[in-house]
Amino acid sequence: MKRVWIWAVIFCCLAVMSAGCGRKEGESAVQENDSVVNFRAIYLGNAPEEGLEELYAQLDALTVEELNCTLRFEFIPWGNEREQLNIAIASGEYDFIPGGVFSDYRTLVGKNAFLDLNDYLYLVPELTAHYSTYSKTALKDCEIGGGLYGIPQFSPGEIKNVNEGFFYREDLRKQWGLPEIKDLETMEAYLYRAKEEEPYRDEPLITDNRVWQSLWLLLTKGKYLEISSMQETPFVVVSAGNPDVVLNRLELPEFKEALSYIEKWRQDGILESDLLAMSNNEGERGKNMMMQNRKPCETNVPIWSAEAVHIPDLTKSHPEWEYGFFPYISVNEEWYIGTLADSSVISISSKTTEPETAIKLLEKIHTDQRYYNLMKHGVEGIHYQMEDGKISHEGIDSSNKFGWTVCTDDLMNCEEVPINNQWYQETVLVVGKWRDAISREAKPYPLEGFTFFTGGVYKELESIEQVRLKYFQPLICGYTDDYVRDLERTNQALKEAGLDLYMENMQKQIWERRGR
Repeated sequence: MKRVWIWAVIFCCLAVMSAGCGRKEGESAVQENDSVVNFRAIYLGNAPEEGLEELYAQLDALTVEELNCTLRFEFIPWGNEREQLNIAIASGEYDFIPGGVFSDYRTLVGKNAFLDLNDYLYLVPELTAHYSTYSKTALKDCEIGGGLYGIPQFSPGEIKNVNEGFFYREDLRKQWGLPEIKDLETMEAYLYRAKEEEPYRDEPLITDNRVWQSLWLLLTKGKYLEISSMQETPFVVVSAGNPDVVLNRLELPEFKEALSYIEKWRQDGILESDLLAMSNNEGERGKNMMMQNRKPCETNVPIWSAEAVHIPDLTKSHPEWEYGFFPYISVNEEWYIGTLADSSVISISSKTTEPETAIKLLEKIHTDQRYYNLMKHGVEGIHYQMEDGKISHEGIDSSNKFGWTVCTDDLMNCEEVPINNQWYQETVLVVGKWRDAISREAKPYPLEGFTFFTGGVYKELESIEQVRLKYFQPLICGYTDDYVRDLERTNQALKEAGLDLYMENMQKQIWERRGR
């Protein structure tokens, strides 16, 4: 643990700043005692405009007395979060790191970026007991190669990919006399009808370069399963009917069909003309365009994002508008349910200097309502209000909301007051009932918890990444006048970069896991 010493001299002051995680700094009066551990955490999203100092003061009042530590956040806006997370992790300056489908979590595990928390679970019996209420093996199921590298969100019973969908102006659908949006055909009809109307005629309706993933879900209808996620393993899938055999996604007919839609939509002005220049997550820009009435819909929106980010601001600006949500996997012929193993997690850096205290802080967040409310909602009266025992964001601008990335815990959540009653009644409740119904029919996910260890193909991974940037990204953004030709060129470049060896290694590990 490095210390900060401030030496006063006659003509100057030299401040020697500490490096590394969990360091002890003299940043404030509460931290003047150099035995206090000062943790730093990554928060994905923007800092609230107000109340951050009040949040830290209330948090310090708990953590300093009870754990002898403080916690401060580094805010990384959504957009290029994957790249920014990798930079932050490589710096070694942060103790707590969120991970999930938005990050290279599983790859980073293989690079020893995170602590194996199994070595410290004996210190947090309340945490392990808390997760055992879901399943006796809840945390065991989250292990990768026998190690536990993150504490997962506690949202059990999740249907795979259920959250992502098409968010749109329901009042306009009714006004235009369009059918209910329930598949790709009706979704496309909405897009083309909007393109006929002012003020949308000269505006792009799809501004997210992950639209290929939406099309994949809509066209495959659950026929294929992801190895981990479309972000982490974009080139490889397995068949739902035979999950033991890996397949090249680019050689499947549904991927070629998705490219045909992308090419057509780009030519017809549905896609952002400069889509390749967009970040991997344009949610904030898309929301702002909707608020400015420059487009009436958004693809690739998780329902929680629509509810927590889009709805509050849109309702405030346009209280007369109505909204709908079409979850993409509702078209699936079969559904698969996951355990907590594929949940987003909070990891502790392998470079932290105080792992015992760090895991005790995670225990508090998941078992002590005082800690959880601060981490999930922020400061009462600034970031949220209490209304009849419920969390309310009435009058709270979304720019001043707070909630640490992936600390959600269903057992700790308080009921919230709906901001938009139409959205709550027609979408949130309906999707919730649908989710509950299909949960009873869903099958266990065949590749649950599988992690591909990339140690034998690091060189190939670097070459494949270069091909992804040079060929794959332009292809999925519609930068082509012949998608069939360019698909063949992309696939050939991937093979030359080592995709076949990459797939062979993955195939071997799947067979070993399945006992073949």
